[in-house]
Amino acid sequence: MRKLVLFDIDGTILSTDGIGGRALYQAVEEVCHEKRMFGDNPTPKLGRVRMSGMMDTQIVHDILEGVLPEGTIQQLLPDIFHRIARLLREACEGSGAVRLLDGVQVLISAVADHEACLLGLLTGNNKGGAAAKLDVFNLNPFFQLGAFGDDARSRNALPAIAACRAFEQTGERFTGKDIVIIGDTPRDIECAHYAGGYAISVATGQYSREELAPYQPDALFDNLIDTQSVMRVILSTNDVQA
Repeated sequence: MRKLVLFDIDGTILSTDGIGGRALYQAVEEVCHEKRMFGDNPTPKLGRVRMSGMMDTQIVHDILEGVLPEGTIQQLLPDIFHRIARLLREACEGSGAVRLLDGVQVLISAVADHEACLLGLLTGNNKGGAAAKLDVFNLNPFFQLGAFGDDARSRNALPAIAACRAFEQTGERFTGKDIVIIGDTPRDIECAHYAGGYAISVATGQYSREELAPYQPDALFDNLIDTQSVMRVILSTNDVQA
């Protein structure tokens, strides 16, 4: 049985120096202004949320909560997501702010080339935004499928979505520990545990090793430089201490 290996993006594959958050807020403001959500009045003060590990869908709802009705926010989402992707592509071009994290490209290549793995994404980014970030390093072709921040409001819903898409593509069913989630936040760990999957946590994002450890990932790395060790954990069906 192959492993369905799902990578988070921000803080796991790359760092954007805050570009993603700025693009999201700008997209919300621009779309609301263009659609005259507030008439001739100034845009009300928008909510500020911690985005790490969150779904783009939930972030937009949290930003606009109390400002616009729930149904209206839902109707605006496609336009906001489209605008986020465009703003990200503009911001990423030649900015130098987007940085590929150490060891990631080699690891992604190793997973993609291994016959026992099916490589995908599990990210809070909407699909267009995810593609914009990964295009900076020509990484999109490596990922055969994904579950994204415009698929659900809860991260815990994403493993089942990814597994369903994997089945549609390959005819293989991925359940339990056959699903491996690699991420840098407590929400990635919680998401893997919720799905009964295998949680590999890496302290390359906003959370330190000491902050991640209490959430009990199946494996915990300081970074993804040691490709051989990470691959050994991915392919193992036993509990592994890293």
